[in-house]
Amino acid sequence: MWQEERQQKIRSLLAAYGQVSIDRVVDDFGVSRETIRRDLMEMELAGELRRVRGGAVPVAREDTTFGVRITLRLQEKRTICATALGFLESGQTIFMDAGSTSSAMAEALAGPTGLTNLTIITNSIDVASQLAEKPGELSRGTRIIMLAGNVKQDPMETYGEATINDIQRYRADLALLAPWGVDATMGAMNYFLHGAEIARAMVRNSAKTIILADHSKMGVVSRSVFCETGEMAHLITDAKARQKPGFEALAAAVPGLVVAGE
Repeated sequence: MWQEERQQKIRSLLAAYGQVSIDRVVDDFGVSRETIRRDLMEMELAGELRRVRGGAVPVAREDTTFGVRITLRLQEKRTICATALGFLESGQTIFMDAGSTSSAMAEALAGPTGLTNLTIITNSIDVASQLAEKPGELSRGTRIIMLAGNVKQDPMETYGEATINDIQRYRADLALLAPWGVDATMGAMNYFLHGAEIARAMVRNSAKTIILADHSKMGVVSRSVFCETGEMAHLITDAKARQKPGFEALAAAVPGLVVAGE
């Protein structure tokens, strides 16, 4: 089996199981362990996965706390979010999910955007906190709606059946969503199933969807798809994404792909 076919199979196994073992791949393809190790090394260098003892896990899993994740690739995230502001209009109703890129988007929205009368519907406590108008500030008419549900940390967010039900009460002009990975074939994905369910509901209840994904997410598969490429009005990424193996396929699959800063 050719290398690209092997690597595509590895991506599929990672998407299905959240990990892959060298022994499993050796058994499936009938090749040597050294061959699979080379495949995994190449995919790790491309940013597609992270090797662990005996196999690999998706790089998008990022086994770090939210406090660490929010500092990773911060400049790229800020560039992406600054570009995303250009696709927003005053008076819009916008869904936003939880995560480090969503927090960077909230930071951008809290700045001098010129936008007024936005309604932000979110399950992210950090997003709601950043965008809530402060006493003494000149009001821009921003309204924050915090979705109901159980509360969890890392990041602080609401989730669960109550959150999904609450989303159904609203119809938004736009969903601004941040995935753990985005692939030309599978679409935008989240490692956590509860996060994917929330994002999926936001996509269904929005007129259009914009995906915010830095270069580390390009071509990366994770556990649960929440937005197919055909549902993306725009996919906004940074210039380093051009170096990723999955970029060209994504550019072909998403006509609205935008490289921030170019």
